Amino acid sequence: MARSQPHDTLARTIRLHRAVRASGALLTTALLATMLTGCGDEKRSTATSATASPSTSASPSTSPTPPPPDRDGDGVPDSSDSYPDDPKNTPQQPSVSLECDTGNDWSALLTVHPGKDGRPDFSEVWAAKPTSCDAQAEIYPVTDTEKAALKTSKYDGGDITTLYEMCAAVDPEDTYLEAGFAASSEQIPEINAALLLCPSYRYAKKWRETVKRGQVDADLAAQGRIFGEGTFRVGKEIKPGTYVTTDVDGCYWERQNSSGDTIDNYFTNGARRVQVTIRSSDYAFSSQNCGEWRPAR
Repeated sequence: MARSQPHDTLARTIRLHRAVRASGALLTTALLATMLTGCGDEKRSTATSATASPSTSASPSTSPTPPPPDRDGDGVPDSSDSYPDDPKNTPQQPSVSLECDTGNDWSALLTVHPGKDGRPDFSEVWAAKPTSCDAQAEIYPVTDTEKAALKTSKYDGGDITTLYEMCAAVDPEDTYLEAGFAASSEQIPEINAALLLCPSYRYAKKWRETVKRGQVDADLAAQGRIFGEGTFRVGKEIKPGTYVTTDVDGCYWERQNSSGDTIDNYFTNGARRVQVTIRSSDYAFSSQNCGEWRPAR
């Protein structure tokens, strides 16, 4: 068996050392590369985390506050709008309280609410069918319709309380509703004024008929063809003609000349009908307890 030479042993030793050094260099290089890679990954991870995490200091978004309610769209909030359903804000009469006799309740408290076109709304009151009503306080005109009603009524005062009470009551036995009843010259403007406030009143048609008959009488009275008791100048204050009166008690009349002497006269304790003809030659006509004289038909 051949034995190795000394110089061969030395050569192998040198090659082994070189291999070990090369291996160590490679190992060192690999370790450094691994460390550098880890550092890069950590930096990228940190950067990614910083980018992905939202800022905790950012405030959440808020919705805009809605405007306050304004039903009529007039720019005034309902909470401070006196007339929230009227864009023109037309003045209205506040609700009116009435104490009424409804038959079942002698003191029913009913309310008249503001209505359209300045006219009060009596629907709640009419539903209870009161025969009479009294206002709890005086009522003064606020709306243009109420002011027109006051002017039409020819009242001396400034309140329209009576007109409200007239419109509220729906008594079928009211005098104004009697067949053939003619409103007097004072009643005509009052009824017309009430009709301005409550044109849809249940008995409005009968009211108008009463006014129509009354207006005919008012015209006749203005002509001197309807008159009551007293002494009147013929041709100046009353017209000559034939006149009648009905249902009298203790009626006395006389025709007079210019000296005041009696031309003709008549007396009755009671009669269903009394008639007289006043001539154009008579100076005056006088009557007592005879009621109203009207042209004979």
